[in-house]
This record gives sequence, C-alpha cells and structure tokens, in this order.
Amino acid sequence: MAKITVLGECMVELSPEAPTLAEGDGGAPLYRMGFAGDTFNTAIYMARLGDAVAYCTALGQGDPFSEGVLATMRREAIDTRLVRQVENRLPGLYAIVLDEHGERKFHYWRERAPIRDLFSAHTADQLIEAAKASDLVYLSGVTLAVIGDIGRARLKDILAYVHSLGVAVALDFNYRPALWPNAEAARAALDGVVPSCRYVSLSSEDSRPLYDREAEDLAGEWAAAGAEVVARDESHAVNVHRPDGRTATPAPGRVKAVDTTGAGDSFNAAYLSSRLAGLTIDESVRRAHALAAAVVTCKGAIVPTASMPVWVRE
Repeated sequence: MAKITVLGECMVELSPEAPTLAEGDGGAPLYRMGFAGDTFNTAIYMARLGDAVAYCTALGQGDPFSEGVLATMRREAIDTRLVRQVENRLPGLYAIVLDEHGERKFHYWRERAPIRDLFSAHTADQLIEAAKASDLVYLSGVTLAVIGDIGRARLKDILAYVHSLGVAVALDFNYRPALWPNAEAARAALDGVVPSCRYVSLSSEDSRPLYDREAEDLAGEWAAAGAEVVARDESHAVNVHRPDGRTATPAPGRVKAVDTTGAGDSFNAAYLSSRLAGLTIDESVRRAHALAAAVVTCKGAIVPTASMPVWVRE
C-alpha cells in the first residue's frame, strides 16, 4: 500500500441523469448532483485500489456542498487533514453536457472558489510535512491553473524540495485553455514543475496547443532527463518512455461509452497505483485501461464501486 498526497480541487458536479420529455423541443436534461474534479477523481480511485490517500484542497465552511465533499472523502477513506476551509466561500460547480457518443463538454462556475486561496503559509507547512512522508505527490495542470500565481510559485518550490528528498512526484498535464490567460502562461507553469517529476502523463491534445509538438516527441526528451512519461494518442494506444527505453502498448478493445468524464483520471490512478506496487509497465497499462473502460460505461466521474473491475473489488 502506497502513501499518496494529492493536490487539487473538488467541485460540485451536475451530471445528466435522464432527458425530460420536452428535451427534444428545447427542454433541459435532469441532472444528478455529485462531487468530482480531475485530481479528486484520481484520489478516490487510488483509495479504492488500496492506497492511503490524503487530499490537499480548500473548501467553504459550514455550507452543505463543502460538507458533502468532506463526507464523500471520509466515505472513500481519504484523509481530510490537508483540507483548508474558508469562510463565506462555496466550492466551484461544473455541469457536464454529453453528445451522442458520450463525449463530454464542461461548463464551469468557479470564479470565487476557495481553492484560489489554498496556499497560506500554514497550508504550505502542512503540505511539506505530508509530502515528505509520502511515496507519491500527485497533481495536474488544472491544479496549477486554479491556485494562482502565488500558489504556483510556492508549489513549484515545495515539489522541487520533496523531489530532492527522493519523493516521487506525478503530473497529469490535463491542459484546459479556459483556465489560463494564454498558452504561454500554462507552458511556463508546467515547465517549472516537470523537472521535479518522476511520472508525467500527457496526450497530443495537451502538447499540440502548448508546444506545437506531438506527445511522443516531448515524452522522449523528458524521459531522457529521468522521468517515466505516459504518452497517449487518440486511438488510446499508450507509449511509456523511460530513460532505459520505450514500451509500446496497443489500444484496448472498444467499449460503448456512456460518459467519458473521469476516464483519464481513473487511468492515471490505476497506472500509478500499479507502478508503485511494483507491477510492470505492460500490466499497469492493462489495469489502467480496464478501470477507465469501466468508468466510461457509467454517468459521472465517480462510478459505483460495484461497477469497477473485479480485481479492484477483490
């Protein structure tokens, strides 16, 4: 069992449950409320895989939505001691809109979300101590986007420090243009963190708008510098680059997707959990694909435990 510290934002999620009778005439679907966010999803799936997970975030205080997030974390056996609560603030909210293929589009309300005030000195001190005691620190490009300039500067220094102590750092690029003032700002923030990473996950959907390059090209360069880089393409084939070479794994069999929300997050959870447990790259990718395939057959980012692969539930 690995000890993992995850950083990011949990939001209120509105997931389409069923169409109204009038939807075809301009009506709206019915929505189910839940709690999710890219790194939060990964944290939950890592915890379900048996790892000891702490989640570092900021929430409101006393409102039913922040309390709902905390209740979800406790139910999923996630350590809440790194949660900072801010008075008179509410968590961000997003709604999922699906097309006929299950591909999703998000609409966000998060301008005053408390995650933007995550890094007080107290939180930084807490995070450093938790990270030093961890096997892995996990974050994403979304994490970097929402914590602001001061938070990014502090986090960059923290990650460099724990990396120097031998703690593994994992980064999922997960580039969301709407969260950044421009691609240059995003690229600078991500480039500042990559040297501290042992694991990096990116796709060409991330690399093309940021670097005007394919993920494979960047993966080879970063692997040469010491990272293990998971490069994904549109076919869902995965090539893992390490300093000692490249492992190519084929795309899995197709499944009928109901909702692709959380697919990449669950893939990262299973891959990293498997690698930390000592599994081979091939087996880690196989397990990651299996979990992601189960996730896309359900609506919402967090699927019922009963819908997860058998090897997860055993």
